[in-house]
Amino acid sequence: MYQSSCLCGNLRLSFIGDAVMKITGSLQSTNPVLREDGVKVIHGTPKTYALKAESGATMTSYFCDDCGSTLYRKSSGIPGVTIIKVGCIDDLNALEEFKSDTELYVKHRMAWLPEIPGATQLQGMM
Repeated sequence: MYQSSCLCGNLRLSFIGDAVMKITGSLQSTNPVLREDGVKVIHGTPKTYALKAESGATMTSYFCDDCGSTLYRKSSGIPGVTIIKVGCIDDLNALEEFKSDTELYVKHRMAWLPEIPGATQLQGMM
């Protein structure tokens, strides 16, 4: 079991299970995508912010109302999963398990940024 927390510690969650998939979006943002039933808020109540993604799906961010740290996201385009923000995972050793196997929005990749060897390359969102 892993835990994740915001900057101020007022919002915490735990998650278990193997990653369904991993995604890399933006400039080196690694996000394990886990089954929704393996993720649980264990302290605090997240605030939400939703927006329509390029794909037309609604992407909802769940964040701490005190410090603003986003801990996870959910997309209507990929129901049943939770996208964990890897920078908030408390155990840095856990990051070895969440090596990216898919890159998103490679059409926007900076010329100086190489692709991840062996990772699926997608032009946009899944």
